[in-house]
Amino acid sequence: MPFNAKLEWIPNPKQARFIAIPFSVKEAVLGGGAGLGKTELLLMLPIIWGFHEHPKFKQVLMRRTTKQLKKEVVPRSQDIYPKFGAVWNDTDMVWTFPRPDEFGGTGKRSGARVFLGHCEHEKNVHDYDSMEINLYTPDEIQSLTEYIYRYIGFTRVRSSDPDLPAIIRGTGMPGDIGHTFVKRRFVDPYPKGGKIIVSPSGLKRVYIHATLLDNPHIDPTYKASLEDLPEAEKQAKLYGSWDAYLGQVFDEFRDKHYADEPANALHVIEPFNIPTWWPKIVAIDWGHKAKCSVGWGAISPNKKLYIYRHQYWYGKKISEWGPEVKYFIDKDQPADIVICHSANQHRGDPHTILEQVSEILGTSIRLGERDRLGGKMLVHEYLRWRERPKLETVVGEFDPEVAAWIYRNKSKAEYDLYVSMYNKLEEKEDIPRLLFFKDDAVQLICNSVKSCTYPKAQKDGKAIEDVAEFDGDDEYDMLRMLLHSADQFFDVAKDASNKLEKTNMMMEMLKDTNDVSAFYRNMRSMEELESLAERGIKMFHHGRRH
Repeated sequence: MPFNAKLEWIPNPKQARFIAIPFSVKEAVLGGGAGLGKTELLLMLPIIWGFHEHPKFKQVLMRRTTKQLKKEVVPRSQDIYPKFGAVWNDTDMVWTFPRPDEFGGTGKRSGARVFLGHCEHEKNVHDYDSMEINLYTPDEIQSLTEYIYRYIGFTRVRSSDPDLPAIIRGTGMPGDIGHTFVKRRFVDPYPKGGKIIVSPSGLKRVYIHATLLDNPHIDPTYKASLEDLPEAEKQAKLYGSWDAYLGQVFDEFRDKHYADEPANALHVIEPFNIPTWWPKIVAIDWGHKAKCSVGWGAISPNKKLYIYRHQYWYGKKISEWGPEVKYFIDKDQPADIVICHSANQHRGDPHTILEQVSEILGTSIRLGERDRLGGKMLVHEYLRWRERPKLETVVGEFDPEVAAWIYRNKSKAEYDLYVSMYNKLEEKEDIPRLLFFKDDAVQLICNSVKSCTYPKAQKDGKAIEDVAEFDGDDEYDMLRMLLHSADQFFDVAKDASNKLEKTNMMMEMLKDTNDVSAFYRNMRSMEELESLAERGIKMFHHGRRH
């Protein structure tokens, strides 16, 4: 009950600690287990601090959806706010308190306001662009994406009145799409909670950890019901363990740039004209009577994969979507076309799905790998925007004749290793290696990546490392196939730039030595290597495509 018989609201010790956090701390989160009285606490904050009496005060109490607001938050607010003279506007979802001269009256209210807001999609953040929010209270903060939280919390939370704060006070528990960022930002620095963390910019934040046991008013049968949950759910909801779930899978993905991160921490870029000689690859995630998703990637010489086109259809037959894909197949002449391994079935037809698609497209295609975990690790690696530590190696001068001898007498791998020792090291890695064109259709792939979470179930007492299945995972599965393909073709894309680089090296040697005979001998060696490599590449293509 929010109030006792004397209409008194008495916070439990952890709630009281949360209330006492000074306004100099910009961000605070009360989180952990279930049954903490989180929503009613956020509703009570403006009353406790007396801001409901300030005519300019604005609070936004946020849930992810309006359904959650109407089902859980609105009824609780109706138990509290009318006691203080507030009036509810169902259209705008806002409580308005009386100004000092309006207390006791029954007419219009024009004082402090508490908005019950939602932000289901990231584009909805702009619904708040005109607001000055003094108190932003995300309820179940883990249900929001990091971008939603940061955008509203750091662009809309401000104050033009010295008597009003500009702060964020949220509540949450383990799980959901925002689990990873909440854990990283608030829990990991000090899991026990209560320690104020100061960011490089000087802003302060703090996490207060609480569980069901911190709420003396909770129904005892509720604790018993949590005891019967599966282990991961019990650890999260009963004990508030942020390690019970692994949360969002690809938390390194960025389609928006954050001010406290390097400029390269961005995966969505403006489209550009792709050079015609860059290898193109295609991946098809085929679904029977469901969604078909086709992704197009281009491989650059510096080993980056650009996702530049996405086609998708719902409930279409192969004969309907196949010709649309064929149009671009004929235009782009991709080096590799791969389809999900489930296409190797007949579905009652004399020919497999693979054979039907190949016939319509007019070219050979191959089945994708079944290596889900390997594909997941590839996505991680090519999304990576943080640098790895570098090891410096001191070597002598590059010798083309030595390189040619290694290629003829050793192996291609040892030749590549020798050449790589002389490649010029850049000051920073050219990362990330996976980039997406800014395009509405391509954005669906980005949305799928952001929606990937780990399963809540456990196996042998350990969290499952694979991505949980979800509506909209077609694009993620298609992306895995693209990366498997790209990983095999990166060296092909680099051949042209390698030739230019090696030729320039030999030209410099000719200038220094004037040894024309050595120059032509080295050039012949390089051409011999390229001929061997080209034959190997053709054989590889032939084996993969037919």
